[in-house]
Amino acid sequence: MPTLLANPSAPLATGPTWPGDWSTFWPDMVIGCVTGLIIGLALWLLQIWADQRHARKVSRRVSLRIVQPLLLVLQRPTYTQGFSEISVLPRKHRTALSLIEQSDLDDWHEELATELTETLRDYRGRLWNLQADADDLEQAVERWFTVHRTSPVVREWVEARLLGASEDYLRAMVRSEDDYEAIAAAGSQIVSSRLVRKHARAYGHSLRKADRTMHNLMPILIENVRRRSNR
Repeated sequence: MPTLLANPSAPLATGPTWPGDWSTFWPDMVIGCVTGLIIGLALWLLQIWADQRHARKVSRRVSLRIVQPLLLVLQRPTYTQGFSEISVLPRKHRTALSLIEQSDLDDWHEELATELTETLRDYRGRLWNLQADADDLEQAVERWFTVHRTSPVVREWVEARLLGASEDYLRAMVRSEDDYEAIAAAGSQIVSSRLVRKHARAYGHSLRKADRTMHNLMPILIENVRRRSNR
């Protein structure tokens, strides 16, 4: 006959009753969110400060490298102008383009875009277009002289004429023993040819745009230099 236990074992202990104590969940959640927002905001402000500091450093470095030297170049008077090489930009534009291309203008504009950086980029673009049109005009003239055999003095006359030389200059460049009227007639035929005339018109248009942008840039450069000197 089976033996019955007089004292059966106590039931196993169980976990806490469900649901548990949620009284601190929402306060802890709010505190965690607020803390995260404060830390995130602090990091964001720190990043903004670092970016602004970097932008100021880039702006100062590029400004010192380009603004005052470029202003000196553009303010320098032009006493003489060359009329011998079509593909070579006028000296003032050529020097300005070299200064701009050697600077970190794009980095400056990306870090801190201003009216000055916008105008500098516009001026650079105008000069690039002018150089392209000058090369096209040079090639058009070269093509004519490749097909038609003409004396060197006619070529000199044509290049000077296309670059805007005055009538007095054109007459002075021809030796007295040469027939100026014959040279001018031959040169005028080349200048008035369809291809040369087309590229000469494009070159003149680009040159006027570059000159206009240069004049717009001057007061902005002056104001920038004046503002820095007053700090």
